[in-house]
Order: sequence, then C-alpha cells, then structure tokens
Amino acid sequence: MDSALIHAVLGSLKLSVKLILIIVPLMIAYEFLENSKTFKKILDTLHILLKPLGFSKDASVSMLVGIFLGITYGSGILLAQSEKNRLTKLDILLTAVYLSMCHAVIEDTLLFVAIGGNGFYILGTRIIIATIITYLFFIYFKNKLR
Repeated sequence: MDSALIHAVLGSLKLSVKLILIIVPLMIAYEFLENSKTFKKILDTLHILLKPLGFSKDASVSMLVGIFLGITYGSGILLAQSEKNRLTKLDILLTAVYLSMCHAVIEDTLLFVAIGGNGFYILGTRIIIATIITYLFFIYFKNKLR
C-alpha cells in the first residue's frame, strides 16, 4: 500500500515537472513573440477564420497553441490571457468548447494514423464537428456572455 502511494506521488511529481518544463518555456516564448509583427500577422490570419465563430482576436493565441500543441498548453495561454483580462467570458467558453473537441491535431492525428486510421477523415471530422458545436454555442451564448 505504501509502495503504491509513493509510486503515485513520484509519478505525479514527474508529470508536474514535465509540464512545467514545457509550459514555462512556452509562456516565455509567448511573452517575447507577443509584440512581434510576424506573430501579429499569423494571429490576424487565424482571426479571419475564427471571427465567424465569435472569437475575438485575443483568443487566437490560445486557439493556435491549443490546436497544434494540445489542450494543456493552450489552457496555460488561456489562463494567462484571462488573468490579464484580455478575453471575454464568451472567448473563454468558445475556446474551451472548440479545444475540448479539436486539440493537438498533429499529435492525435498521427497517433491514429499510426494504428491504421485515415488522417484526412479523422482530422476533417474533428474540425467540422468542433466548428459546428462551437458555432451553436456562439449563437446561444453571444448575447448572454458579452
């Protein structure tokens, strides 16, 4: 019993250290890139795609990170931006809805392709379903959370 508890605590500590080692450099990189012209152009381009779903431009950062790196890292950026009061409640809700259905598109898609799945169908289905559900949330909550 004690051995299992010690194993669980050590496993949790190792995972926490791994997350800190990934999230802290990501947050530092974000702080440096935040004001660069290239980063703003990327966010402007992404915002063109996200605006019809109700996202503000500031939500593009956490969406970008969450979509490509995963929901854990996207949530780190989301929390940092919400602490700076850059995001509305609607942005936070829509980001959480979209990323809960479509995150880590590269990692997850490659994982399923490795076991025999069709990456095009997996990725396409995830994006389409996440977009539809997020749009429905936007329609329902747009006047309630602004």
